[in-house]
Amino acid sequence: MTESGESRADHGAFRSVVVATDLSEGSGALVRAAADVAARSGGTLHVVHAVDALSPAPSGAGGTFEERVATAEAAVDEQIRGAAHPTAGVERHVAISAPDRAILERAAAVGADLIVVGPHVRRAGGRLLGSTAERVLGGAGVPCLVVRAPVVIPAHHVVAAVDPRHLMDPVLESAIRWALLFGDPSVPRLSALYVTGERDAESPAELDAALRSALARFQAARRVNAATAVRGTDVVESIVLYAEAEASDLLVMSTHNRGMLGRALLGSVSAEVTRRAPCNVLLVPPAPSGALL
Repeated sequence: MTESGESRADHGAFRSVVVATDLSEGSGALVRAAADVAARSGGTLHVVHAVDALSPAPSGAGGTFEERVATAEAAVDEQIRGAAHPTAGVERHVAISAPDRAILERAAAVGADLIVVGPHVRRAGGRLLGSTAERVLGGAGVPCLVVRAPVVIPAHHVVAAVDPRHLMDPVLESAIRWALLFGDPSVPRLSALYVTGERDAESPAELDAALRSALARFQAARRVNAATAVRGTDVVESIVLYAEAEASDLLVMSTHNRGMLGRALLGSVSAEVTRRAPCNVLLVPPAPSGALL
């Protein structure tokens, strides 16, 4: 319980967590990260695997399509046993579909609060998002956690990268929720980061006011050590360097931003930061008009 008498689960926005697995060793770590989030939130974990009817059967999967599905179900169950927490409910879903479609359809069906994906890097250096991950990130209507490392519990520093001219509230609220749910019990740190082209700029009044208002909505002013930070001048470079220098456990951003040229599915700044981030990234879609996350 927290000092206010609430359980950590009371802060959770993640009652329904969807994660996809391709049954590789790397996806096992992804399922474990999603299980950590679901358990901490007191939520249900939905593990999705897509079987491509047009691709060749993997070794040992059986000769018929039904045997392939049964083999996949058994493999998903085994992966779940190695990852799930006793306190979290788990459901397995094997779909005959393209992976991104299976993820988004299952998320809609279960009313997901969070989708967990991996970067699925396709070349050395980690500078490319896989096509499945990018399609999910661009098409999801709920926050998506891009997992590069185990989820840090307790989280010591959450960074919310915001633009005072664009979509601050959903990002700030998601960052505060994460800090309350996963943060250090001794008051987690939260930084609202604004990158500007002006070298000596101060924190904009709009950002200061938005942060105070978001903290007040969560009655978190005394439970989260929150402050604004201003950096410049290159947006992507400044966000990545700040996250590295300040040992960020999680970086929170909007999925869309004013730097959208050249990206059909995901804001260009969000996409590039997600590729280069030194930590896990929580990407938050715009909230519907008049709604809070």
